[in-house]
Amino acid sequence: MTPELPAARVSVVTPTRNRLKLLIETMDSVARQDFGQWEHIVVDDGSDDGSQAFVEERAGRDPRVRLIRRTGERRGANVCRNLGVAASRAPFVVFLDSDDLLTPECLRSRVQVMENNRDLDFVTFQPSVFVERPGDLGRDFDDQLLGDDLLRFLLFDCPWIITGPIWRKSALERLGGFDEALPSWQDVDLHIRALTSGCRYVRFPEIDHHVRWQHEPTKVSVEQRRSPHHLRAARDTLIKFEESVRAGPGMSWSRQRALCSLYFFVAEQWIGLGDLRSALGAWRTIRERSLGARLLHAAGAALLALQAADIRGRRLSTRITHKWKGWVRMRYNPELVPR
Repeated sequence: MTPELPAARVSVVTPTRNRLKLLIETMDSVARQDFGQWEHIVVDDGSDDGSQAFVEERAGRDPRVRLIRRTGERRGANVCRNLGVAASRAPFVVFLDSDDLLTPECLRSRVQVMENNRDLDFVTFQPSVFVERPGDLGRDFDDQLLGDDLLRFLLFDCPWIITGPIWRKSALERLGGFDEALPSWQDVDLHIRALTSGCRYVRFPEIDHHVRWQHEPTKVSVEQRRSPHHLRAARDTLIKFEESVRAGPGMSWSRQRALCSLYFFVAEQWIGLGDLRSALGAWRTIRERSLGARLLHAAGAALLALQAADIRGRRLSTRITHKWKGWVRMRYNPELVPR
């Protein structure tokens, strides 16, 4: 008779689709934890590369591992994450993408903090970034722990990413989980809602996970910059960000300007697709939503037109646009202009 395992104190939720080689490394990083009271819920989004069979085989050897097959019309990582949270049995949740890794002490350290501080809804830790193996890039993701985290999310200078927090499951349920209607930026949306709704949290400087940087054409982070579908949906997403701010801490000049920077970001992606008309339409939203003055709108529209016309590498328009963003405070940190 197999001895009964102690109850899980943290659920690790991993969405995956056709990433078997990377998924094995990710699951191994969970299995190597120096803390045993975890469950690993792998939610498969329709893989046909043997991922499901591998997870089933792993689950047969370790009952802490579970496979959930996503069914139904809705698909994508955030649908899978919501399914994982709904199926989780532990009081805490960590989201781990199927190409990233946890350090061996990650779960023990995170659970200790949350159990010792029952007033916290989540805490975050820092990542390192790598390509093939941890340490090969020789740098961390972000070392700035102080400042306005909400403002940074609104400027897309995200202070943490999806694997950084450990959540109290009750806080995720209170927030309603991920918005599955959004085609992209769902993790940013969740974190903005957490901050604007008053979730209590603390950020820690310790590195306890490794984030893989690689270019995959099918990744949402790539598609949201080149897909007309994603760019057309961006307006409703940014309006949702704005409404979260207004319903929570309230709008300020800096938050208005940050939202303007996001509309300009979307407009610049349209320019990259060769669609000036859609770019100007996206940028015009700052006037329709009363986020930016006429002068700001006119200057931005002129720069978008310059970018569209400056087809020889856009070096001139890039330099001018970088300077303008700094003058009008549409960025958090200085940006280096390519030589």
